Amino acid sequence: MIHEDKRRFMRMMVNAQAELTVSQSGEKFLGTCLDLSATGLSVEIEHPLEVGELVTVFINSKSTTIPPFNASAKVVRSSSNEDVAERYVVGLEIVQFN
Repeated sequence: MIHEDKRRFMRMMVNAQAELTVSQSGEKFLGTCLDLSATGLSVEIEHPLEVGELVTVFINSKSTTIPPFNASAKVVRSSSNEDVAERYVVGLEIVQFN
């Protein structure tokens, strides 16, 4: 069986520190951005988030010519990482770039 990826945008594999701030509570989580596209991203963190939660995502840039990534996003998926205990992969849909 062949799996066909129906995403409209290519995903770039990324390995960058990301800071997630839960909009309602202000709680912050540090994690690793695994991949990024024009409409969403995946971040690995140590705490599960609820589907539907709104978060702010900040990824600093190490380049003086590339601005940091700063966006509001909605959690669309949250699952445990089968390879690493106590880690969760959170799928985020970008709602707005800040």
